[in-house]
Amino acid sequence: MIDLPPLEGRWRELTGRAVFRLTGGDRVRYLNGQVTNDVAKVSPALSLPACLCTIKGKVEALVWIHADGESLLVDGEGEQRDALHARLEKYLIADDCEIGDVSGEVRLFHHFSGDSAGGAESRRLGVPGRDLWLPRDAAPPFAREDVISDGEWAVAGLLSALPLPGREIRAEEFPAELGLDAWAVDFHKGCYLGQEIVSRIRSVGRVKRLLRVVVADRPLMVGESVSAPSGESGIITRPSLTDGAGREVSLALFSVPSPASNLPGEMAVPVV
Repeated sequence: MIDLPPLEGRWRELTGRAVFRLTGGDRVRYLNGQVTNDVAKVSPALSLPACLCTIKGKVEALVWIHADGESLLVDGEGEQRDALHARLEKYLIADDCEIGDVSGEVRLFHHFSGDSAGGAESRRLGVPGRDLWLPRDAAPPFAREDVISDGEWAVAGLLSALPLPGREIRAEEFPAELGLDAWAVDFHKGCYLGQEIVSRIRSVGRVKRLLRVVVADRPLMVGESVSAPSGESGIITRPSLTDGAGREVSLALFSVPSPASNLPGEMAVPVV
């Protein structure tokens, strides 16, 4: 496995996020019927990732959910702002729940400075970090020299196989195909949109594709076909970036032969 860039004691402001505040007595019950993770587990000390799926169980968006007093904050990719708002409100009928767009009212800092710097536990890069929500006019409470650069954050996102809309999230893949079933799905919670199919895939234990981190000694382009040493073929989903060791890193959706794949589970896959 390729290590992430050094993160301890560092931070990043996650700008341009689409942020929604849910209020009302039915907010937890309503949102629980929409997302794949258990909203009842969120608290001021814990932020949870979850998928919004189609009725066929395919991922439309990846969001994070955080409890803020008597409300819930849901944040996702900024480019999905309108679509997320419409999706969150789509099934709101007689519920005591209101959804407000507060994208311009708050700031979100993800940091690796431990609980002494505040915020809720969150694993946005697959490793322990914390989400700190502040008012829009608040100053960053961290040293400027410790900021994670654009390039470092982008490489870390690739190495943690974090899927993005328009790249890996296209409403065509199941959570299991994107590796999201391992950390953004609760298989013991109540019903939600697409749950039956998501659960069935887990019981069957087989998918047709798998998202994997890939490494190469040359740049990789979107749509390029690559092969793992074990023979599986994949399609690159976004342009590669150069990591700190000079390797080209990207993501690819690999076809999985039936009945099982030789692709490593959470390991980066060298491509040829």
